[in-house]
Amino acid sequence: MVKRFILTTRIKIWIIATIIFIVALFICISCLPPIDRTFINILNIVGLILSIIGILIAYLQILSIKEVTLAIQTEVKESLKKNKSMLLISDISKKVSMITEIQGFLRFNKIEMCVLRMKDLKLLLSDLNSDKQFSSLVNKREFGSSYSDFHIDLGNFHKFLLNEKNIIDKEKINANLEQLSTILLGVEFKLKKQ
Repeated sequence: MVKRFILTTRIKIWIIATIIFIVALFICISCLPPIDRTFINILNIVGLILSIIGILIAYLQILSIKEVTLAIQTEVKESLKKNKSMLLISDISKKVSMITEIQGFLRFNKIEMCVLRMKDLKLLLSDLNSDKQFSSLVNKREFGSSYSDFHIDLGNFHKFLLNEKNIIDKEKINANLEQLSTILLGVEFKLKKQ
C-alpha cells in the first residue's frame, strides 16, 4: 500500500514538473525580444526553470516523506497497542490459571499452598489493577469488590494457619475466587474481540 502511494506521488510530481517546465519555457521565450533569443539566453532560462522545478520537486518529496512517516508512526503505534493487548491477554490467562491452581489446593486442603499462591496472585493483581488498558475494560466496582474479597480470604487463611480453631468457609472462598476468575476471563474476552 505504501509503495503504491509513493509511485503515484512520483508520477504526479513528474507530470506537474514537465507541464511547469514546458509552460514556463514557452512563456519566457515568448517574452524575450527576438534579438535576445540567443542560444546562451535560452540555456540560462532553461537552467533557471529547471532549478526552480528541482526545488519544487525536493519540497514535494519532503512532503511525501512526511506523509509516509506519519503513516508508519500510526502503524507502529497500532502494532504496539496490539502487542500490549497480547501481553495483557497472556498475563490474564496466567492469573486465571493461578486461581484454578488455588482452587485445587483448597479442594485438597493444602492451605499453606493456597496462601503461597494467593500471595503471588496478590502481587500480580495489584500490578494488573494499575494497568490503564485493563482498567478501561473492567467494571471497576465489581473488580474492586472481588479484589477486596480476595484480600479478606487471604487474611482468613493467615488467621487459620496461626490458630487452627478458626474455621474457613471453603465454599465462600471458592465462590470469591470463581468470581475473580470470571471477571478476568471477561476482560480477556474483550481484549480478544478488539
